Amino acid sequence: MTAILPDHIGWQLWQASRKWTETFVSRLQVSGYPEITFALANVLGNLDRRAGVRQTLIAERCGLTKQAVGQFLANLENAELVERISDPEDGRAQLVRYTTRGEKFLEIADRIKKEIESEYAEVIGQRNMTLLKQMTAQLAARG
Repeated sequence: MTAILPDHIGWQLWQASRKWTETFVSRLQVSGYPEITFALANVLGNLDRRAGVRQTLIAERCGLTKQAVGQFLANLENAELVERISDPEDGRAQLVRYTTRGEKFLEIADRIKKEIESEYAEVIGQRNMTLLKQMTAQLAARG
């Protein structure tokens, strides 16, 4: 029996996003980051690149509990991709930021993202890729 799956834009966007993330994570793993999982990529994607960010904000951005994010951050610390430092504005709080290894990871991740985007443009054409990016940005901004 063939499964009947949803046929609406939400499902299609979710499927496309999931496929993109699977491709991204698998390429990270073969590029020297075998510890990266779908969940860890989600957390890493919600860190600020230039400054530290509080764990509570990361949790909010990821749609996860603070406790779950704390466990993922511990894994990322063990992988030496992030570190926690004292918040200079609030000594009780901590900020999470990329380490030197984490910054190298970002360079590789950015290269992989551009590769995937180029591959998508080959499939749908550059004009459609530009339109797709504009339309998804509009939908995301709509809130």
